[in-house]
Amino acid sequence: MTTVQQSQKNSVKHILRPETLDRIGDLLLKRDVDGYDRGLFSEEDFQKICSHLKNLAAWLDENSPVFLSNVDGEFTQHDRFNEKTATVIAYVDHIDNQSSYLNAASELADFYNTYLADVYSHLHVLPFFPSPIICEGVKGPAQRADGGFEALNYKMDQIFGTVDDLKKVNGELMYDFVLNHLSAKGDVFQKFLRDEEGYEDYFITVPKDKVDQIDLSDVFRPREHHPIVRYETSDGGEKFVWCTFSETQADLNLKNPKVFCDVMTALVQDFVGAGASWVRLDAVGYLIKMLGIEDREPLLDCFGIKETHDIIKAIRLFLSDVAPPVSLVPEVNAPPSVVNTYFGENNDEGHLVYAFSSAPLSLYTVYRQDAADILKWSEDRKDCHDRIGLAFTNTHDGIGVLPMQDVAPLKDGTPALKVLLEQIERRGGAINHKSKIVDGEPKRIPYEACITWMQAILTPPELSALKGNRLSEYEMEMIVDRYIASQSFIYAAPHCVPADYMGVIASLLNDEDLYNIAGHRRNKNRGVIDRERFEKSLEDPETNYEHIQNRIFNRKRDMLHARKTSPAFSPHAKCDVDVVNVEGSEGDRPVYSVLRYSPHCGEKILALTNCTEQVQLAEHGIEGEIIFEDILTGIKYDQGFVTLRPYQVMWLKVLDA
Repeated sequence: MTTVQQSQKNSVKHILRPETLDRIGDLLLKRDVDGYDRGLFSEEDFQKICSHLKNLAAWLDENSPVFLSNVDGEFTQHDRFNEKTATVIAYVDHIDNQSSYLNAASELADFYNTYLADVYSHLHVLPFFPSPIICEGVKGPAQRADGGFEALNYKMDQIFGTVDDLKKVNGELMYDFVLNHLSAKGDVFQKFLRDEEGYEDYFITVPKDKVDQIDLSDVFRPREHHPIVRYETSDGGEKFVWCTFSETQADLNLKNPKVFCDVMTALVQDFVGAGASWVRLDAVGYLIKMLGIEDREPLLDCFGIKETHDIIKAIRLFLSDVAPPVSLVPEVNAPPSVVNTYFGENNDEGHLVYAFSSAPLSLYTVYRQDAADILKWSEDRKDCHDRIGLAFTNTHDGIGVLPMQDVAPLKDGTPALKVLLEQIERRGGAINHKSKIVDGEPKRIPYEACITWMQAILTPPELSALKGNRLSEYEMEMIVDRYIASQSFIYAAPHCVPADYMGVIASLLNDEDLYNIAGHRRNKNRGVIDRERFEKSLEDPETNYEHIQNRIFNRKRDMLHARKTSPAFSPHAKCDVDVVNVEGSEGDRPVYSVLRYSPHCGEKILALTNCTEQVQLAEHGIEGEIIFEDILTGIKYDQGFVTLRPYQVMWLKVLDA
């Protein structure tokens, strides 16, 4: 057990200061703006919130996890993230081990400690809350409503174990805070339907006479269903409830001070107090809705409005006093121009924000065998010194494709998104859509691609040969090299911390049986890892698939080990992008290149990825007599150019000549 997760009384007191409460009030108090009420709370309600926040600060001081101990003074971005920072994303029951006596949480901790702790610093545990069971007889998150994101409450479901089991992890913990909604099948929602005292206004409702009057044309809707859902109350009446993500996920009314206080209690007691030094703010962009249904309330798009950003700022201010090391990680599936707003105008919101462009661009780069677009994204990131992105290639939701709307079309005018989706669909992926009202009619817009990364990397003939165990040694090496090339961008991108979904680490294929049984497209990418089979692939691989799993797992480990021992891979490192000339490229970008400079010493590393299936000759252009050492292979080079095999990744450390 590490000192990060152990619990003991804090040796350094972190006090909620009066001036912090004043600043929080400046953010959350109601005010008149151009004849409309903006902000959230009256002065009277805010005083109740202040009292509650003081009590939470006192509770945390008495029940502090050890990662808060001995932290005195300012905790900076350089204290939070360095070259050793890398994250695993996993469900609490992601590891299936039929021969084990351990509960799911202990099994996950043991798997992490055995295979991952030496190269990953953090374990991000996806929702472990009680959730309605929608599919009996299957393993893992597919049995739970929305893969566990439809929470009944914010306590860990005892069927998985306890948070103490997760504290066995030899690393830091990140928990998933689903603060936008709760399940309509939970006790809280039933109290709301019964109008129990304190719960009458717990969820967002729309008066019956205004349901058909609200103009939804400008409202940002991430799903295709109508967001206003009718529920019958216990006395035979009805309530019309706003449900952003599904008909059974009811949106919390954060404008209700009781709800705000309950959410803050969960944050402090069920997340920070339970050992989470990072907290993911799930779908936080939808948090506050203004629908024009109250007096002096404007009708807004309900996505990322000022009040939502102000709540994130307020939470950060609170944590800066009482839990300085805790990092907020807003999750907003959107193009970079929108995602970047969640750092805050003055870097006062998320400490680390999901870089959603990293996933579709990594795949698109390999499909197109052209690094131009991911280099453009990297060029934009190189000036984000204080805005660290969480870069990844896949998650439990698959691959978010909304950022592709910012990618230039092909020369013939074909949209980049169309190219990407066609390639994914021919490989067995499925597409989820969101809805937007255009000229009074709903329009379907691609939102995410449901496919595992392994399946997305394989061509259909390769997948067929893999399942038939007919791949040659050369074909297997080409698949592994292509896979590793697709992963290299998130490890080398400027000002990013990398995150690997467990399915990517284990090279899982689509779970079509799970999809057919449990129904939801996302279940293709939510299969569990059979620990015995996985360990066989590491210890004694026989089939094509086992050999590929083995090589990918070990190659990724080698990359992460090299990364964590090289200061030039710090997320704070200065970077130059697109720094090589490639022979015969004629304006194309077959090689991804980033020159990284350590922020603490003189180390320089030139990160190169050949994005094509052809040999490329790259001239580095660094002045003077240069000797390189590839930290992935130990091979040294002393020429003005390097030759990259198909899909080869080189991390070239600059040595003194």
